Amino acid sequence: MDDHKRNYPTRVSLVLRIVVSLYLLYLAWGLREAPANHTGAERLLFIAAMILFAAVGVVLGGLSLKALLRGEYGQPDNGDDTEP
Repeated sequence: MDDHKRNYPTRVSLVLRIVVSLYLLYLAWGLREAPANHTGAERLLFIAAMILFAAVGVVLGGLSLKALLRGEYGQPDNGDDTEP
């Protein structure tokens, strides 16, 4: 019962998170001209989407990159629950 194993994400999932965060930043960058082409509620929607995509991309990428660089990732289980 004292063996509390912390569930760390695998290295592959951290790399995938970084790729997703880069894509979110790419989407935010792609929307940079959209508010100028729209008015009213549409303009506010594009600005909110840009801010949301950029914020989530930075936070997700930063946390994943930090965990990857510090080595805070687990190894994938091979499906065998018994210990030798």
